[in-house]
Amino acid sequence: MTEGLSTLSAAALVDLSGIRTWSEFARYLNLIHQATGMSWADLEEAESGWAHRGRELGRGAVSDALIGAGPIRETLLESLLTAWPLSDGVRGEVRAAWHRLAAHGGSGPAGAGRCRDASPRTLGIHASIRANESGSELPAYVGRDFDDRLRDMIAKGATGGCFVLMIGGSSTGKTRSLYEAVLAVVPDWWLLQPADAADVLRAAENPTEKTVLWLDELQNFLGADPPLTLAVLDGLRRAGTIIVGTLWFEEYLPRTAVHRPAGVDKHVRDRRLLESATPIEVPDVLSAGEREKAVALAATDSRIREALETGGGTGLPQALAGAPALVQWWEHAPNPYARAVITAAADARRLGVSSPLPEPLLRDAIEGYLDHTARATPPGTWLGHALPHATTKLKGGVTALSPYARRAGTLDGYVIADFLAQHIRRAGRTDCPPASLWTALLAHVTAPDDLRRLAASAQSRMRYRYAEAALRRLPERNDLTALDLAHLLARQDRLDEAIDTIDRRIAASNAPELRERRAELQRIQHRAAELRPLIPAQPRAAAALDELLADAGVLADLRERADRGDALAAEALVDRLVDRGRLDELRERADRGHGYAAEQLADMLAAHGRTEELKARAERGDDAANRRYNKLVGTTPHGQDAAVAREVDALRARVDGGDEDAARELTALLFELGEAEALLAEVNAGTPGAVDRYLALLTAREETDLERLHLLRAWGIDENGAPLPSGGRSRSIAAEARDAWLPPGDPR
Repeated sequence: MTEGLSTLSAAALVDLSGIRTWSEFARYLNLIHQATGMSWADLEEAESGWAHRGRELGRGAVSDALIGAGPIRETLLESLLTAWPLSDGVRGEVRAAWHRLAAHGGSGPAGAGRCRDASPRTLGIHASIRANESGSELPAYVGRDFDDRLRDMIAKGATGGCFVLMIGGSSTGKTRSLYEAVLAVVPDWWLLQPADAADVLRAAENPTEKTVLWLDELQNFLGADPPLTLAVLDGLRRAGTIIVGTLWFEEYLPRTAVHRPAGVDKHVRDRRLLESATPIEVPDVLSAGEREKAVALAATDSRIREALETGGGTGLPQALAGAPALVQWWEHAPNPYARAVITAAADARRLGVSSPLPEPLLRDAIEGYLDHTARATPPGTWLGHALPHATTKLKGGVTALSPYARRAGTLDGYVIADFLAQHIRRAGRTDCPPASLWTALLAHVTAPDDLRRLAASAQSRMRYRYAEAALRRLPERNDLTALDLAHLLARQDRLDEAIDTIDRRIAASNAPELRERRAELQRIQHRAAELRPLIPAQPRAAAALDELLADAGVLADLRERADRGDALAAEALVDRLVDRGRLDELRERADRGHGYAAEQLADMLAAHGRTEELKARAERGDDAANRRYNKLVGTTPHGQDAAVAREVDALRARVDGGDEDAARELTALLFELGEAEALLAEVNAGTPGAVDRYLALLTAREETDLERLHLLRAWGIDENGAPLPSGGRSRSIAAEARDAWLPPGDPR
């Protein structure tokens, strides 16, 4: 192969017959180029002397080709082969290799390999327990009941594209089943594993033939910026791409629930995308038929045999992934630092941070997980006590925390095992992470998608100072970020800052919704200026101002329309008053003869145990109160408390699985029962709807201090559930973030 190319030795060349990917082909061409000793200028000079040929050998085009940035065009290859001093034999072998790649789908995406060559661990398949005689990376595959259906869908997708989504809990075999199906049906296709949604968008701009798009843990691609949308995936599917993904139930269910009021559907984009997929549910435990297959395989695979023997309360896939051992490793940590660092990593995942956690972040985070005795040890030694246990390899190499590096010789941080993160989250669902974790995440997290999810987690837990800091630290200021931040600032009567936030974004975007929000903020600012002078003489003015800031004047508008005789507005007003726990105004409207208000008031009085008030209203001739009181007196309390407790437990179990409908039912039930502490626990858990129900319950209690309630609604709570005062040290985190958000030299 080397005749005619004296600068390249025979030993330096690889066998072209073994080249199977464009990246391998590019490395070979780069080897030739280096051996020729030709510079970029030499190539361009050679090309300039050719007649009737296009300009192919620009530095950028050649550089991209030689680093494997994408499939190599045939015209570019011919230009290189002409410019390089090669023999006809070498040129012929290179051309043959190019045609072989192109004939077998060689026009694959940059950096992609064949499905048959993919590493199971890289694709997301968990490490498994390892037995002595086993030399393979994976245990034998236990066939699942859905395998035939899954493989049929992928086979059909090979001729027209498809989107298949495996849904189930952590370590239930979703990714392994998908891997086996792709390997069985399209082993020679290209497999593209994008790092983020931006990679998917780039792939959609130039879709390639015979490509599998691998979206393991699809939740990491949803809610991103730029967003992954139905249009993007539809375009890839129409181009013939096989799209496959996995998603936990608790991530899938909230995004596909459809019982939401108009205009409040935050998951509408994700739901449309997910509804376009063909879902396959993966149960936590094997069916009877699947277990029979596992028992048969156990005779020759000791890993399956051991998993069947030691699985305990978990299913076989979880046992194979070492789930029981991981849980025990966390529960029986030898020191408080090891348990703290694992719990902090799990809580970071629970708050939406999926990037590797660097050591400085973990060091700063674990303080809040330690008692006073453990904190007495110098902080510089904490990770030294914690990481050896947290990163110890158990059977099969599974670890509670795994080191992660993008480049050799570096350490980006640590990633917690999926099953362990899920187990710890469920075990401490209603425990809000300590302040040390929030501040550590805000100090060290930089990934925009992580910060967006962190802000949403803080909002749903009433930790508004952390939400503000996360929104301000987003490196890009998109429309949604600006709107979210402005809403938060307006609720805290920081209207000038809210308008300034919108103005800064309008300068870059000028989107209609930004201008609409700015006009609304100006109306609120004008009305607030009218109300403030009235507060000393009119106590209701203060309440009106608080309400204005909380709902941007929605209630005031409904009142005005209701008082003009708009029946629909009157009913909508009553519903809002119920949701806000406004018993005072419900009483006024009921006393003025509004039947629907009287019915809702009677239900609320009964639910909150105000039997005497209900009886008094009944005796004054209130028909709704009379009916509700008679029904209440006629019920038998025996066994009722137990039934309600069972209902609450059942709803909580559904909430743990990500069911947002159950979340609404649970928070509504706790509101009716007057369970403030239970609602606060759901606030700590970030349960959808819990914040509004908790505030409504406090509003409905006549003993609630209104000033305290206003502070709670505007500024949120601290890690102990206590309301934060406006301004002062409690806002230091948000204030620092605000300063960091301003451009250099800005005086504000």
